[in-house]
Amino acid sequence: MLIIHNKEHYRFETEVSGGIAYIAYEFSGDVMNLFTTFVPPKARHQGIAFALVEFALVYAKTEHFKVIDGCPTVTIFIEKHPEYKSVLATDKVEMNTLEQT
Repeated sequence: MLIIHNKEHYRFETEVSGGIAYIAYEFSGDVMNLFTTFVPPKARHQGIAFALVEFALVYAKTEHFKVIDGCPTVTIFIEKHPEYKSVLATDKVEMNTLEQT
């Protein structure tokens, strides 16, 4: 599966059966809010959403961003893969950064 970073649309995406699957984000400073994941119905239940989440988390970690798990899929992925917990924005100041913008 080829996942690309579509900076124009603020998302990581891949072509799948039925369209484009993606995880969308927004930034405030160095905090990345992963707020929605979408997989077309024909391509669901194949691990695509988790692959997108992992790609986004690796990107955030590599670029030294903190992440807000604004999407339930992200939360579930991190619960199953605790090695990514270090990327989460846990400080209230970090988490409030997006609320103030």
